[in-house]
Amino acid sequence: MKEISFQELERAGREAAEKARADAWAVGLPYSYARDGKIIRVYPDGRRTEVIRDGSGNTTEINYPGM
Repeated sequence: MKEISFQELERAGREAAEKARADAWAVGLPYSYARDGKIIRVYPDGRRTEVIRDGSGNTTEINYPGM
């Protein structure tokens, strides 16, 4: 088995994430990522929301100003 470098692994992960985002948007779905302990959802129209879960597992989305 060939060993891969950290840089190769990082590149493969980045490419997989880019493909997943493109695939989601192609069918009109948002993609999500985590930043600073928050779940951020990005919609194809550019909207960003923060996903908040309460103790019961219910979710609410609020506007997330972004980067």
